[in-house]
Amino acid sequence: MNQDFDISKLLQLRTLTSALADFFARQVRDYLASLTPLLQPRILLGEHVRYEKSAVKGQDTALQELSKLFASVAKSRELNLQSELKAPLDIFGATLEITPASYSYTPQGAAKPITITTPLCWILSYKDMGPARMRELIANHARSGDAELHPAVVHYLVLYMLANRRPGAAPLMDALRFPLSIQPAPEFGGLPLVRVTAPVGTIRPPDLVIHYSTQISGTTQFEEVINLPDIAKLADPLKEQLVVLVREQGGELAAQLG
Repeated sequence: MNQDFDISKLLQLRTLTSALADFFARQVRDYLASLTPLLQPRILLGEHVRYEKSAVKGQDTALQELSKLFASVAKSRELNLQSELKAPLDIFGATLEITPASYSYTPQGAAKPITITTPLCWILSYKDMGPARMRELIANHARSGDAELHPAVVHYLVLYMLANRRPGAAPLMDALRFPLSIQPAPEFGGLPLVRVTAPVGTIRPPDLVIHYSTQISGTTQFEEVINLPDIAKLADPLKEQLVVLVREQGGELAAQLG
């Protein structure tokens, strides 16, 4: 085993990572609660949302874009949706929630893949429509039909469109150091998921450490741990911008900055 990254160090890092994940997740939820009005379907689609009586600028163009996005993923092998997108839309997104992102990984020498969670990166979704719910809907799709999976896909696509709006929530989240990004999900037929990332990242330990940890715990789940150098590298964007301005506009005053 890598002597610089043994089980003892893993346990220390995992304890620290858990505390940081709780700290950052609380911040993200507080920010999103304030920004929720900017991520509501009605501000994008207006009267194309069922029971919504107020039109909004660009609602027809937004519906056309949504239709194209829906068509690009609906017929995928993973989703296999047969119904078409028709207005008015049954979209009731309101409360936002975050779920730690994860991916499948097979450590060297392992017989089967394991699920790796990234505790400082989250999937953004409307309430009760997180990735676990999507997996459940896809698994039950053959039996239940499009009735539940169809609107769930539409909600994800609408959230994706709202996350790309300028101006909108994304620039504000950037300023708050929790940038939004888009990651297509192969398990959901390429459905674009909105991700929120903390100001510091996590890393995956060496495969041997992962192997020992999963063997001890008896699970096929593993969490990445904090990348400590990221904390030391944290900078103040506002300070950096002000320094540039002083050097450009302050003349001799810039010398006082050192």
